[in-house]
Amino acid sequence: MSVRILHVRGTHREVGLQVGRTFRRQIGEFLQKYVNFGKLLLPFFGTTEGRHVYEGYLQVAQSVYPQYMEEVQGMAEGAEVSFEHLFLLHCRPEMLLMLKSKQKNIDETSGCTSVFLNFRNGPRILAHNEDGDANIQTCAYVIAANIAPYQLPNGDVLPEENFTAYCYPGVLPGVAYAYNSHGVCFSTNALLAKTLKCDRIVRHFMNRALLTASSVEHAVDMLRNTPVGVAMGFGSNLATLHDDSGRMYSVECAPVDGESGTLVSVRGIEAVEKGFVGHYYHYNMYDHLDIPQWLTPSSLHRKSRADEMDPAKTVQDVLNFLGDTEDPEYPVYRNGTMKDEVITATTAVFDLEAGVLEIYTDNPKTQLSPDCIFHL
Repeated sequence: MSVRILHVRGTHREVGLQVGRTFRRQIGEFLQKYVNFGKLLLPFFGTTEGRHVYEGYLQVAQSVYPQYMEEVQGMAEGAEVSFEHLFLLHCRPEMLLMLKSKQKNIDETSGCTSVFLNFRNGPRILAHNEDGDANIQTCAYVIAANIAPYQLPNGDVLPEENFTAYCYPGVLPGVAYAYNSHGVCFSTNALLAKTLKCDRIVRHFMNRALLTASSVEHAVDMLRNTPVGVAMGFGSNLATLHDDSGRMYSVECAPVDGESGTLVSVRGIEAVEKGFVGHYYHYNMYDHLDIPQWLTPSSLHRKSRADEMDPAKTVQDVLNFLGDTEDPEYPVYRNGTMKDEVITATTAVFDLEAGVLEIYTDNPKTQLSPDCIFHL
């Protein structure tokens, strides 16, 4: 399967407009075919409670990140779809968790798998399975963006942005995997903290903001000090071309219960010599931030499968794990089983030694070569 790639430049609104116009068909198709949009999100939006939740998220997003609101407005205009529907799509993780936790059925909200492999003399890899609704695979795209400086209402000017990101249709960049001109590489995992807030920053907007990070320290500082804090937890897996320590980082965050702010935990994955354990796996479960959380069957099965396999030592070992289908009900490489409706849309491999991002659209265990390669 080919990967759609769009190079865009301009203001936040202009970039959103170009993305919306170019991928009008894909965005419209996703809104029509994504079952939970019509089955759960729209009906909830039509209730008093749902509208209240939506308005709370909208007000916070406009106050904290007006530049990204302009991107969404541009996308809606370019794609000729309702702005309300696109912003509702940005509230999807929070609202689905809100609805499904009441039903004690949260499988569909679970997502991706990331693998770190960090040997001092190589390989040094951050790899990621992007898991989601089946329509993401057919409608997603990559954008390489150059965004002009932005003046905030208080007069402060935000610097130019340059990044490349795999994007869900109609959703801001940053929710899947990406890299920026500072050499920071990102992959994102949904984490299901039992604390969920209705008056904070939705995860997709916080993920978008992290694309501006000039270093891992900058990304962590943004999470800890962004006004009001996050509405829902997530994990950011980070590596950089310019970290002399050789570390990679797992960053887990969650809402603070009862007050503004964000709980943040950082785990460094040290570079080790051959002969030592050089891998670290991250799923849709908190590993080093100790808080109450929802655990999904898929996450538990993927963790169990990783524990069964030999320690990863090579890039092919990582690809073999991410492409593993031994579990017939909850495989690592997800393919829409009867019990697990999610599929793996793509696999991303950041090779820090080679300075490249490789994207696979089929099972990386058996696909002979990536579909496309980006130079970091």
